[in-house]
Amino acid sequence: MVQEELLYDELCLSVYNTNRYFHRLYDRVLDQYDLSYLQYMSLLIIHQRDALKMMDIGTVLELSSNTLTPVIDKLVQKGWVLKVQSVTDKRVKVLAMADDKQQLFQKILGEIDDIRDALLQRSGRPLADVLRENQALNHVLESMLAEKEEK
Repeated sequence: MVQEELLYDELCLSVYNTNRYFHRLYDRVLDQYDLSYLQYMSLLIIHQRDALKMMDIGTVLELSSNTLTPVIDKLVQKGWVLKVQSVTDKRVKVLAMADDKQQLFQKILGEIDDIRDALLQRSGRPLADVLRENQALNHVLESMLAEKEEK
């Protein structure tokens, strides 16, 4: 039993370190554009979808508006994101990437793609396998959290 406890602790530490390593790798690209990892992820979601509300980004990133509001406000302040009226509901503001930042964001995406490609090449494993295993672990953790919240 002691061996399994040690392995479990190693798993938790490994997942924690993996997160830190990803942030550090991405920071090599993002720092030169004065973007944080969370700002980048928000921009990526805005880039991939049209006419998003902030709560849509929060849903994808599983973040509360308290956490996300300062991130989006900073992106607006830096000129990356615009808050525009929705075409379907004039009372609602949606987020869009500024036109003059589109090309720069494409450059950032290319640099991030280089990191991904190098990581996959060095790991020797297909992305689909790594992603599937990670999603399975996340699913188990989410279900455990949901069970705790129901009690």
